[in-house]
Amino acid sequence: MATVGLELVDAALLAVRDRERLIASPGIALLEPEGVVVGAAAAAAARLRPAFAVDRFWSELSVEPLARPGISTVTHAHLAAAHLALLWAEVGGPDGVLALAVPGAMRPRQLGLALGIARHLAIPITVCIDAAVAACADLPARELVLHLDVQLHQSVLTLMDGAQRLRRRQVAVAPRVGLRVLHASWAQLISDAMVRNTRFDPLHEAATEQRLHERLPEWLAALAEATEVEAAIDTGTASFATTLQRDQFILTAEAWYTQLVELVQGSRPVGEPATLALSARAAALPGLRERLAALPVLEVMVLPDIAAAAGAARHATGAASESPVPALLTALPRSHAAAPAVHGPAHRGTGPGPTHVLLAGRAHVLGTGPLVLGSDPGPGRGLVISGSQPGISRQHCTLERRDGEVVVRDHSRFGTFVNGTRVTGSAVLAPGDRLRLGTPGVVLELVAVD
Repeated sequence: MATVGLELVDAALLAVRDRERLIASPGIALLEPEGVVVGAAAAAAARLRPAFAVDRFWSELSVEPLARPGISTVTHAHLAAAHLALLWAEVGGPDGVLALAVPGAMRPRQLGLALGIARHLAIPITVCIDAAVAACADLPARELVLHLDVQLHQSVLTLMDGAQRLRRRQVAVAPRVGLRVLHASWAQLISDAMVRNTRFDPLHEAATEQRLHERLPEWLAALAEATEVEAAIDTGTASFATTLQRDQFILTAEAWYTQLVELVQGSRPVGEPATLALSARAAALPGLRERLAALPVLEVMVLPDIAAAAGAARHATGAASESPVPALLTALPRSHAAAPAVHGPAHRGTGPGPTHVLLAGRAHVLGTGPLVLGSDPGPGRGLVISGSQPGISRQHCTLERRDGEVVVRDHSRFGTFVNGTRVTGSAVLAPGDRLRLGTPGVVLELVAVD
């Protein structure tokens, strides 16, 4: 009997056997007139025929008909079944059994439907495990573990704990932060740069738009080590290229990154040391890992892309169910004892301090001189905060570099707050901090750009 671990997620079905990646099949379908095309073949033509493309059949799995004109019989379940059947034909084999790693945000009714589809396809499922638990049970992590995954249409944060058994306690979702919207924003960034530098717009034609999106993961991967990347598009008759800086990608994604930081900050007890495990999808986003690593008392680990699927397969033997419909497991024994939590002063990160402060989507550099924030900052370098906001003083606070650190000094009547804590006199700032002026006040973000 050969156990295949499968991560069931909308971005791609990822299958593993013996800790070796077998396939990652994109969660996309094309409703062609001659039939349904799914997986890699559909992804290769999705931008060429966008009217026929569907990419929500896993995230919105149901038996309701698709809301498409002229289509009354096809459901998300039909497309999911076609996708699962295609994958199993490639990796199942005559004696294969499936160990499922299931996203924590998948609703019970959707999971039941997915298991029913597998049963209809005669795919034997031996175990069904929460994907975050499966991915993290073998980590040498702290007792409190958070797992962040950025999926195609949403991001999911799972909070787990336990010294001997890692148990899922809570699942939180950022419903508008997914790879699709992030990749679309970066595609627009690249297109705008090409138009400025070469007068060529890769998003104007479907064929070059398809090439751009196919190469985008490659460019993002390059930015893991480099500070800039050359984005080049070959049209078949000509080639166009432009160079973009890593910080351009980071600033473009800032609004979504802020939501992820808030998701992490709001899902764990204040001041409690924890391990944050990033899925490979989350870790591939330029600058996100560094942004999260700057949060207090939080160690960040990056998981391999096979972590959830391989974890489900590894634990299949001990957790296998005799039932034809296995129950979802949300706890597994830990392979390593939980690392001791070191309590003490909040860790401010080992990387550089913040370089910019963000207000209303605009980044303002923190230079060598003081930056005064308030409704009327006065002479010198200042940042005007709208006078219509209650609780904002004329010269509310000052940001300045001092002894290699960025410090905020409060001058206000109604208070300056860092991550919800009122500043008494002054406080050192770190990337990822939220600076609130007054009550209810205005919130600014501190970020570091390479």
